[in-house]
Amino acid sequence: MAAFLRLLSLFIPSKITTGFLFTRQVCYQHIGCFSNARPFRNAKGYLPEPPDHIQTNFLLYTRQNTTHAKSLDPYNNATVTGSHFDSAKNTKVIIHGYRDSGHSHWMQQMVQVFLNTEDINVIAVDWSLGADNINYIKSAANTRVVGATTAKLLEQLHHTTGLSYSRVHLIGHSLGSHIAGYAGRRVHGIGRITGLDPAGPLFENFDAQVRLDPTDASFVDVIHSDSDSLSKLGFGLDKALGHADFYPNGGEKQPGCSQEDVNHWFFLIALQIEQFTDTVACSHMRAIALFTESIPTSGCSFTAYPCQSKADYDAGRCHSCDQGCSEMGYHADKYSAHGKFYLSTTGSPPFCQ
Repeated sequence: MAAFLRLLSLFIPSKITTGFLFTRQVCYQHIGCFSNARPFRNAKGYLPEPPDHIQTNFLLYTRQNTTHAKSLDPYNNATVTGSHFDSAKNTKVIIHGYRDSGHSHWMQQMVQVFLNTEDINVIAVDWSLGADNINYIKSAANTRVVGATTAKLLEQLHHTTGLSYSRVHLIGHSLGSHIAGYAGRRVHGIGRITGLDPAGPLFENFDAQVRLDPTDASFVDVIHSDSDSLSKLGFGLDKALGHADFYPNGGEKQPGCSQEDVNHWFFLIALQIEQFTDTVACSHMRAIALFTESIPTSGCSFTAYPCQSKADYDAGRCHSCDQGCSEMGYHADKYSAHGKFYLSTTGSPPFCQ
């Protein structure tokens, strides 16, 4: 337990560790400079690694190439004009989180569900070299470069093909949620950002510029599935970050997930997050499964009720649509109601009751 608490101290902001940082900055071609000055004190003084190290790759899938991705280069418009990208269609951009990959099973599954449902452009963002750090703080710092590089791709698509930013929907899991926020802050007019259990460690109690927030897109919706405190092994955050924030099953300890164990935390540091979907990362990954199930028009309908807190929901005070309900997941943007919403799900696919 003592070793776990030492590890935990890496993630919890403290006046001692943040009060004596030397202000530094790094500058990279195309995307500009990054400083560890306020408000970017969340990464304990770490600055993002170079783009050449992170090697963010943008993998385009369409109905013309459903399984063999075309790699898009933000700085080479020939990779766009030589692809099946169609600016007249909506564009979905999916971004993974810590110790994950653009080729992971859940990302490939979401790509296929999207393409089976709609004729659209789907871009999977692979920043696995920047996410695969034993030191989580370095990966958290790297999100700023990945967000800036993603913004450059969107700008190129806009200038090369005439893509309207309003047709862009960014979908990020964990650290990927904040990457989506950074991209939206640079490219004004993004239509929608969906945060799938945005990462809490190093983001929960920091300025809005550091994390996903409602100003990053015309509509920001968030699914909180693992919002328990880090001391209780929660990877997400509880704070409302969007126009509509959804808390399935109270936003923590999802049904069907086995009891978390402190030892699994250390295994996660050494291995990949998807290997722990049945243990420590299960609730954190559940937001992905819930969103994916909501995509098909014939799929789950997750009706969610306006509610101010988990305590109110648990007490049965939030089962009325008098003040306007919403629907958690892909179709949330069809509802005008904003605020915090709670709902219950089952513990196995398709999760809707």
